[in-house]
Amino acid sequence: MPRRTRTHIGVQDTLSSERLTPKHLAKEEFGRRVFNLLRDRGWNQSDLARQAGLGRDKISVYITGKAFPTPASLKAIADALHVKPEELLPNHFESAIDADNPAFEMKVSNAAPNTAWLRVNRLVSMVTAVKIAELLQNDDAFNRSGSGSASAVQQGEG
Repeated sequence: MPRRTRTHIGVQDTLSSERLTPKHLAKEEFGRRVFNLLRDRGWNQSDLARQAGLGRDKISVYITGKAFPTPASLKAIADALHVKPEELLPNHFESAIDADNPAFEMKVSNAAPNTAWLRVNRLVSMVTAVKIAELLQNDDAFNRSGSGSASAVQQGEG
């Protein structure tokens, strides 16, 4: 039976956002780099999985851009492909941290239930970014404390 050639990500799907997304944070970019190295070597995902000592399903998840590898998996893949981890995924420590945290995270302290810490890591339009910046600038909790800390907010409410 002849082998089918499969692409991991459609080229048309990524061209418009490719220029806007920082390469060191794009899961899809990591997948493209690994896929291109596989193609250059004439390997398939199973070949890489065997060489790296990882499951084929993991390799598939990375190549399709669904997740970043852990630092250990990144090193195994890089070693198998005879490249440095930084060549596959620049700033991989930052990427590993990003993979552990959701794109949107909200934490509320029991000591200050009317305030929250937000973490947002998401590509948005400039209009949305400006609206968010305006909301943050006008937020009462931030303005009272100067830093948004819960203790300063509580003192300001006292």
